[in-house]
Amino acid sequence: MPSVAILAVEGCYVSCAAGFADVLQAANAHLRHRQGPDGRPFEWRFLSAGGGPVAASNGMRFETQPLRWRPRFDAVVIPAIHYPGFKPFVRFLDRQTATYDWLRAQWNAGAWIAANCTGTFVLAQSGLLDGRAATTTWWLDRQFRSRYPKVDVQFRSALTEADRLVCAGATATYLLQAVRMVDRFMGPTIASQCAKSMLIDVSHTGQIPYLPLLAETEHADSLVERAQDWLQKHMARDITMSDLARAVAASDRTLLRRFGAATGRTPLGYLQALRLQAARALLEAGDMPVQSIATQVGYSDASSFSRLFRQCMGLSPGAYRRRFQSPAPP
Repeated sequence: MPSVAILAVEGCYVSCAAGFADVLQAANAHLRHRQGPDGRPFEWRFLSAGGGPVAASNGMRFETQPLRWRPRFDAVVIPAIHYPGFKPFVRFLDRQTATYDWLRAQWNAGAWIAANCTGTFVLAQSGLLDGRAATTTWWLDRQFRSRYPKVDVQFRSALTEADRLVCAGATATYLLQAVRMVDRFMGPTIASQCAKSMLIDVSHTGQIPYLPLLAETEHADSLVERAQDWLQKHMARDITMSDLARAVAASDRTLLRRFGAATGRTPLGYLQALRLQAARALLEAGDMPVQSIATQVGYSDASSFSRLFRQCMGLSPGAYRRRFQSPAPP
């Protein structure tokens, strides 16, 4: 039977660690129903470097076996781990040397390894992701790329798979990852039944629709602040770089240089993000026609707006609305 090790490290998320086991349990139930005693169900254990009780991020405790409990597993799961800030998280990673040796040994012996959200940092720290495609949680993409430059980061994807290494994005994507692992060991029929019975949306393949387009960027440039405010108020207009520069009494070159230094974007790139962010809010909030939304946020041609929206968000405006529209009050 496929044996699975779930790493319950200090500060891990209960939902990812125990939830992964719940999906495996559901897969076993479907397997017994279809194949009876001839099936090969999953078995799993919660492991930690030293064994014994381990505190999860919410204070709940796991009873764990030490890594040496079994010489080889068919699969290893690294759940999401609480992120207390970059420096303390790096200190945590630096302490896990025994875990990295063990992960490399498991993979070299043929195990699949699945890492979720911040758990992808643990897998990357082992060196196994070097030269391979991987994803991570979108809000730590920059830190991940900086720390692991040899990894081929594809953060737009909710799930990646390369050489028996399966990475998943932000926390709840462990459900997609668990279904993928069921597929690998029990086949697509059991995996599909698992997803349907647990209402796991396996069509959710990207992180982009969930990302904020305008992450907060702190700066103290009053000129850029005036430009941002002016763009916010006039986004529905047909705006050129010269229009914006005149509005804030600066030259095009000066504004472009200072805007880029303060925000990491060009002014017109910032304007596009503003418009798409406003369009998302309108799509989520009601039934306004796409043509009207396009006009309201500054696009005269609804077709061009829809193409841009799909290119940036990975979904058409209509598909985005169907997935994210707020339910009507009772």
